[in-house]
Amino acid sequence: MEDKLKGRYGFPVAFSMVVGVVIGIGIFFKAKPVLIASGLHPKIAISAWILGGTISILSGLTAAEIGAAVPETGGIIAWIRRVYGDKVAFLVGWTQAIVYTPAIVALIAYYFAFFTTQFLGVEAGPKYMLPLSAGALVLVFAVNTFTQRAGGIIQALATGAKIIPLAAITIFGFMSNNNSAGIFYTSTEAVSTKPPILLLGMALVPVMFAFDGWIYVGTISGDLKNVKKDLPKAIIFGLGFITIIYVALNIGLLKVFSADELVNQGMFGVAQNLFGNYGAKVIFLGIMISSFGGLNGFSLISTRVPYSLAIEGHFPAKNYFSKVEEKSNQPMRSAGLMFILSMVYLIAMFITGNPDVFGDIPVAIFWLFYSMVFLGVIILRKREPELERPYKVPLYPVVPILAILGGVSIGVYAAISNPKYMLISLLATLSGLLFYKK
Repeated sequence: MEDKLKGRYGFPVAFSMVVGVVIGIGIFFKAKPVLIASGLHPKIAISAWILGGTISILSGLTAAEIGAAVPETGGIIAWIRRVYGDKVAFLVGWTQAIVYTPAIVALIAYYFAFFTTQFLGVEAGPKYMLPLSAGALVLVFAVNTFTQRAGGIIQALATGAKIIPLAAITIFGFMSNNNSAGIFYTSTEAVSTKPPILLLGMALVPVMFAFDGWIYVGTISGDLKNVKKDLPKAIIFGLGFITIIYVALNIGLLKVFSADELVNQGMFGVAQNLFGNYGAKVIFLGIMISSFGGLNGFSLISTRVPYSLAIEGHFPAKNYFSKVEEKSNQPMRSAGLMFILSMVYLIAMFITGNPDVFGDIPVAIFWLFYSMVFLGVIILRKREPELERPYKVPLYPVVPILAILGGVSIGVYAAISNPKYMLISLLATLSGLLFYKK
């Protein structure tokens, strides 16, 4: 079937999409798990953030080549299809559509509601959080489905506003005279006997959750006015900007607080100690905006996933989900499915009382998919040498090979850290074979 979506976004929205999707709830909650995984060794934790940013930039440099050469709505699905065929691409899309994206959308909505209750000073329970999170889902899906331009404006505004709490904490940390802990101070509770290389790899897994989401800007490549120019720029400059922010934030925190203090107090306790109760309110407001920006970005991305699979003819009820409404130029039915799935996941989070598991399960398996994309760049160079490549990855093939090694190592360390989650991810992915339609 023909892809009927028309490009209307430029570089500013594409850049803000990368930053908006990646800088979400992860950075505000992952400083603690990274320190724990590192055995409370600040040097290892900081190294993990730097390594994670480096892997992400190498990955962005590599994926940008295939993204510009194959500018089709669907992003990673279209790229995998071009290299490995329909069935493998369907499995990626199936995992993204049914498991990963709606679960992440619901998780962000959940934490948006949590941050809102913290800001308002009310109980962080289902009484307030369920209507807040469900209402946020309705709002962002409605905006991105019925008024696409408004969704782009919200994304750009939210991206700018969310930098405030990150910048405040980072700057205050660097300017503070309290350097009693120091970033090179190793906690007295750091009793892990694991080798440093294993601790670094295990700390890398939660780091990559904080970086996850960057590749999904390719899902709206068909919506970009100049995809061949804007997509590589958005990924490269967006990831570089994010890496600097993440590393600076963690150095700033570890300059003021010891690893023990960060783990025991968490981000909210840190904000109260740094800025007082009123200052912490401002920080919570910034985190709310950050969460809403991530929710808006992921909801926009999610609406295209079933549509992309359907126009290729492999998704169940393909004729239904491949429809684009003429008046709005939007895949309304695809958006409706993702809204329903996101709401189901959201309700399940409140029922189980364990929302984080819905975000942990699919992340590791997707880094293996990313590695397939990086390998695909090398394969296409050999298989289709005449393919037009407006952008070529620098230092080829060194950069793609390093990206592949980085992606595979993340999957390996994730399997070591959480074998159950990796098994569930694999089973969820392979279940798509039951629904694959030739």
